[in-house]
Amino acid sequence: MRRFTAWIREGITHPRPGIFLKALAVVAVFGALSHVSSIMGLLGGPWAAKPLQVRIADLLLLATNLVLAWGLWRRKFWAAIAWMAVVLLFQAVPILLFADAFAVGLRARIRLYSLLATDLVLLGILFALLPRKKTGTLQ
Repeated sequence: MRRFTAWIREGITHPRPGIFLKALAVVAVFGALSHVSSIMGLLGGPWAAKPLQVRIADLLLLATNLVLAWGLWRRKFWAAIAWMAVVLLFQAVPILLFADAFAVGLRARIRLYSLLATDLVLLGILFALLPRKKTGTLQ
């Protein structure tokens, strides 16, 4: 575990992962805007008419996206780790285990699974951009 966190801590200081983290910060701001539009009733109908789970998720993810956007833009280690945790805990687990509570109908379910697939691809890109540690050379 220490090697993993050290790899990420050192890796995000490099230019390519840093640029990618800034791009993720912009995506996080757009995610926050989608939650604001949902709360304002511009997306998906009146907010008060939505299920309680959706309203709680909107509030939690709005705050999370804003904090993560700031941290990712500044290339903070905690933000990179928190973004990975958010992908797993706020998206992968609820979508895979409780999709019925969040998605009524096939179209909403496809949207949720597409969101999850996009986040997993972004996670893979981040890992691909992090520099690899060089192993011992053969002599």
